[in-house]
Amino acid sequence: MATVAIGDIHGNLSALEDLLAKVVPTLGPADTLVFLGDYIDVGPDTRGCLESIIQLKRDPQFSIVTLLGNHEDWMLKARCDPTSHSWLLGMDSLKTIASYSTEAAAAIRREAERLGPRLISEKAPIPYSVFFDSVPVEHLKFFDNLTLFHRSEDVICVHGGFDSEGLSLAARDLEVLLWGAGEFPDAYRGKDAVVYGHWGNASEDEQGWPRPCIKENRTFGIDSIAAGVLTAMRFPDGHIFQSDRHF
Repeated sequence: MATVAIGDIHGNLSALEDLLAKVVPTLGPADTLVFLGDYIDVGPDTRGCLESIIQLKRDPQFSIVTLLGNHEDWMLKARCDPTSHSWLLGMDSLKTIASYSTEAAAAIRREAERLGPRLISEKAPIPYSVFFDSVPVEHLKFFDNLTLFHRSEDVICVHGGFDSEGLSLAARDLEVLLWGAGEFPDAYRGKDAVVYGHWGNASEDEQGWPRPCIKENRTFGIDSIAAGVLTAMRFPDGHIFQSDRHF
């Protein structure tokens, strides 16, 4: 009954396909594959990444859990509120939009440039609907059904982290779960092992290859995609899977 966690993907389809080819053959019916969130933005092929994961879920040979990342959270806020611009202004979101519709990306960019500072000063709306209307229904359902954490016998899987006592397993602590508390992971003193993404704190070996951030308090940071490498970690044995480097 292994739990395998996969770190932030950020639109890097080549790295995702490479890693899944290594991980999936090792999984059996009693195992669980957990994606830690941040599927979107930064890289060029969010749509392809979502389709790959959804295809995996259509005929699962093992359990699959998909977590909410802070990037998806801000995207969904823009879907509900066209005056919420954190996703547009802070998340390299136009690459995600363009992966579904170059026309929608161009339209949103034009409107944002036209409005300029009024986006913030007047909370002027942006027609994000032109993007969401281009997203397949199955993909929207995927985003709507993302969960905040997954707990197995061996590890808690979360996107951002916990407070120092590991007590933030509640919807009211959304910001902590998605972003991590300010001193996480160093100040974490909970009894459970925690695997997380988000922080981009993978270390590099002597050859410049990214390795998970593993600490004595049993926290395991596996967000290495900024180095072009997607990382997964299996629990309880701690085996590490990594893609080749894909920029």
